[in-house]
Amino acid sequence: MTRTPWLQTTGGIVAILLLTQVCTGVLLAFYYVPSVDHAYTTVSYIEKVVSSGSWLRSVHHYGSQWLAVFSFLHLVQLFATRAYESHRVKWIASIVLLGLIMAAGGTGYSLPWDARAFFSTRVAEGLLGGLPLAGRMARLWLLAGGEISTLTLSRFFALHVLVVPALIIAVVVWRMYRASVFTYRHGITGGLVFVALAVWCLKYPAPLGPSVATMTEKYLPRPGAQFLWLYESLKYLPGGLGSIAGVVLPGIVLLVLIFLPWLRNQRVIGAAILGTGAALVLVMTTVSYVGDHRNPQTAKQFALQAAQEETARREPFKATPLEVMTALQAAEGGAPVMYMKFCVNCHGPHGEGARQGTLNFPPLLDVAAKPRRSVDDIVGLLKDPPAYGLQPPMRSFSDKLTEPQMREIAEWIVKLKK
Repeated sequence: MTRTPWLQTTGGIVAILLLTQVCTGVLLAFYYVPSVDHAYTTVSYIEKVVSSGSWLRSVHHYGSQWLAVFSFLHLVQLFATRAYESHRVKWIASIVLLGLIMAAGGTGYSLPWDARAFFSTRVAEGLLGGLPLAGRMARLWLLAGGEISTLTLSRFFALHVLVVPALIIAVVVWRMYRASVFTYRHGITGGLVFVALAVWCLKYPAPLGPSVATMTEKYLPRPGAQFLWLYESLKYLPGGLGSIAGVVLPGIVLLVLIFLPWLRNQRVIGAAILGTGAALVLVMTTVSYVGDHRNPQTAKQFALQAAQEETARREPFKATPLEVMTALQAAEGGAPVMYMKFCVNCHGPHGEGARQGTLNFPPLLDVAAKPRRSVDDIVGLLKDPPAYGLQPPMRSFSDKLTEPQMREIAEWIVKLKK
């Protein structure tokens, strides 16, 4: 019995990890720019230039995974002590908090804008887009438009650093006001877990894959550990069914747990949900890890990616300001500055075409030989793509480029030859 109080200190661990996430998140936000053009560069700057930046980012990255685990364990502890009967505020707040913690992890995973981030954003897009009835509008809202863009990254950033933290703080304050119990045992266990996390992050830096612009079709992305079970489960579920299993079903489960204090057979229902959830996560996560390591080609590719990441991590930080880079190129007959700013990610620095994830963007070489592709046509195309038969991801630049800038780009494009 003397050890029982120590087993009931998961709330203290969750509190310490939440505080850690807030502090490290604020420090990282001082340097981060939520733009598809600059996000990866700023994360690389944090990793290589900012004092203790790599360790801070690792603490934030792995802390989100540890936080999800201990939040679930805290929920299990509350269930074991029948908190849904005697401490309903604690019970409801802990369930809402678990959902918000998972939301914070999901929105934060896209922010580095490396290959993993790009594919995780694609998965999130597919999950919402596959929802019955509301899928189309949910996808448009998540992406802030028809395709992934800087607005998408800005939306994820706003959700991650403003909306979700505000809700988490509100839930924590509500719980502390209605039912607050924090003893020295909570502080000790929370402190020990933080020390373990800090040491872990010294040995294992947070991953940072290749940028979206440089990744190839051979790259194998994997989500964070707290989402591996979902990634693996989606392999066995077709289309819209995956959206229901990944979005609708977890929402229903959380609602049932919230209303558990007012249901009959509380012990049976709660045990069934928590037991099934834990089993699903453990089994699917294990299947994912084992499957990756048993497949020789997959294991080889992961080893190659790890080696490449380690090499990139040891290289000094290099970043040429866009204006300097494009000015040098222009002096050598290269692309105009505005082309390098808005068009290079899709069409390549020399108009050779580019690839982002699963999307292949067309080259612009010899485009002048095609119908309706004169200088005036290209200027008109940049203003109104649908009028020239082009659909998203090609978008209008009438609100970003002036008429002379469009004409400069068009005059450069019509000179491109194979």
